[in-house]
Amino acid sequence: MGIKRQLGDLAEIEMHLIEIRNLFSGLFQNMVMSSKGLMGFQVNNSQLKAMAAFHEDRQYSMGELCRIANVKMPSMTEVVDRLEAEGFVERVRDTDDRRVVKVQLTDSGKKAHDGILQTRDQELKNIFGCLDDKERGKLLKALRTVSSTMHRVADGNTTQGDDE
Repeated sequence: MGIKRQLGDLAEIEMHLIEIRNLFSGLFQNMVMSSKGLMGFQVNNSQLKAMAAFHEDRQYSMGELCRIANVKMPSMTEVVDRLEAEGFVERVRDTDDRRVVKVQLTDSGKKAHDGILQTRDQELKNIFGCLDDKERGKLLKALRTVSSTMHRVADGNTTQGDDE
């Protein structure tokens, strides 16, 4: 592949990544705005990501919440402080290692979490409801390919896939 072609491809990749990031940011902002009244106070992105990070009725370490929500530790500490003050989460000592503090949803937090998930589901239906089954299948396949490729690139593994 010629250097000009490669640079052109890389510029186009960058353009598409920026476009997808901007589209995703807009969709996420819509979900934040839709979830605004669910918790009784103005929710910011980090708080919404933290609440959405709870996938099961279990305790999470702060590190797990940071990884799932893609929020840095200092921000997550502030988020958990606020959510705890509002009564949505509580910190509990790990039963195996008392030095470890975990976070779990309270009953109020579980109700808010359910509302956030319902709102997110409705937003996704509003966004992607215009696609028929075939189009959704094509989109899903493309997203899986992009996700796999981006993970490979992020991990520094540039081995080409089997389908090339």
